[in-house]
Amino acid sequence: MNEALRRAPAGVLETTPDGVVVDANEAAAAVLSAARADLCDEPLDATFPESAAGTLRAAFDGGVAGEETFEEYYPTVDRWLRVSLVPTADRVFVYVRDCSDRHDQRRRAERLDRQLERSEQINGVVSTVLQALLDASDREDIAETVCEGVGSVDRYGFCWVGDRLPATDQVGLLAATGAAAETRTHIVDHIGSDHTLPEQVAVDTGETQSVAAIADDESIPRPIRTAAFARGLQSLVAVPLAYRGVVYGVLGVYSTSSEGFGEHERTSLETLGAVAGFAVHAARQADLVDADTVTEVTVEVRDPTTPFVAAARADDSRLSADLVIRRDDGTAVCYVRTSGAPDTVSEALSAHGAVETVRQVQTSAAETLFETTLAGTTPTSALAARAARVERVDATPDGAELVAHAAPDATVRDVLNAVAETADGVDLAAKRSRPRTLTTVETFCDALDEELTEKQRTALRTAYAADYFTSPRGSTAEEVASALGITGPTLLYHLRAAQRKLLDAFFAANQPFAEEADGREGTPD
Repeated sequence: MNEALRRAPAGVLETTPDGVVVDANEAAAAVLSAARADLCDEPLDATFPESAAGTLRAAFDGGVAGEETFEEYYPTVDRWLRVSLVPTADRVFVYVRDCSDRHDQRRRAERLDRQLERSEQINGVVSTVLQALLDASDREDIAETVCEGVGSVDRYGFCWVGDRLPATDQVGLLAATGAAAETRTHIVDHIGSDHTLPEQVAVDTGETQSVAAIADDESIPRPIRTAAFARGLQSLVAVPLAYRGVVYGVLGVYSTSSEGFGEHERTSLETLGAVAGFAVHAARQADLVDADTVTEVTVEVRDPTTPFVAAARADDSRLSADLVIRRDDGTAVCYVRTSGAPDTVSEALSAHGAVETVRQVQTSAAETLFETTLAGTTPTSALAARAARVERVDATPDGAELVAHAAPDATVRDVLNAVAETADGVDLAAKRSRPRTLTTVETFCDALDEELTEKQRTALRTAYAADYFTSPRGSTAEEVASALGITGPTLLYHLRAAQRKLLDAFFAANQPFAEEADGREGTPD
């Protein structure tokens, strides 16, 4: 071997025509993970690693007649090698290069392409399922819709949807799809008793769980692993069905691919889980509306550091909130009344770390109304997140009482635990089932009509007929007022009074400010 070949960056082996190594450079020794001296004077069969195809050995066995190049994987050195054979009159030069990086890049690119293809497929499925969820009427329909859609993906050999059981926080199977009856049977056998099951962990933690190799994961009960292996199920992902921090169930998806679930694929399934969670929440809200009874839960909080109790202690007064609105960001807007000193109460609320904003809405001789925005770490906001509706919050210097309505099958434990995470001294004071009083449209209209004055009724009907309430408006306030022969301000006064009575009747609220407004009927026309 000449000096140029000896110093070449590529590995070079100089052999006889029958494959005995005469000489080798250091680059060849490095690629083959051997000492240079160990390569020389030895046949290639003994020094060169063997590939699965055995192309190099076959070439020498048949005699190297011309130049030949091939790439193969050599497991002994765990490398892809590019081998070129160049015969001369009495020698064969074997050139060896490590091309593992290029093959790794190609495999990564192919894997990403497959993941992208799967993501596009699952995105299409998710889009279809989301549309179908709009027509789902109850939890069973939602579960069937999700399973049918997800199960249409070829690589998903089995999927199931479980419902969170209110009494135990465990999971019960609602729907399943896929030819894996044994797997399903063993899952049903274990979901009530085994909290290491990924689907149960997803419900307990509210976080997605992934298993890349089912057969090797000892946290999964052996019967499930065995049944999954028999069906070629290799990886799984468990996605909680949740909305606003409340977990309603879980989606378990089992794949026949050993590559597991890519990030985009998981994100798509998590989106589906979030929408399915919202659908379950909406179904529960519909159950509440249609129910003949409602469950009233009363929670006592004796923590003096909570916002409303702290404000009540600052002024030695009482605070009451009859309307609590939960926003999508987890905060809660409360309309709070107090007979205490407005400035003292406002300062105490504003100084509290869990209060984001305080606005004084209106003050009368008897009380003051505040609009208060609470962060998501208060008893009131936590209750608003878990209950169907917060009925009222009463706070005194000694503590607070929170009353909420939930669906008849609501998990009181969920409600109590959520509030207990935000404050000390939390107890369940009462849980009652109350009959719902239904009001017919005719009764509602008759009661409202009795409350409206003739001027209010006329102003409201005329403005409605003139499309004053449409967008864009068909008539301006001045045009409606002109039709009635009154001034614009007088029309707006009558409309506001009529609208307030309409809203009072609808929300069944007794507002002292509305009563004061009702007493000002003497406004001249």
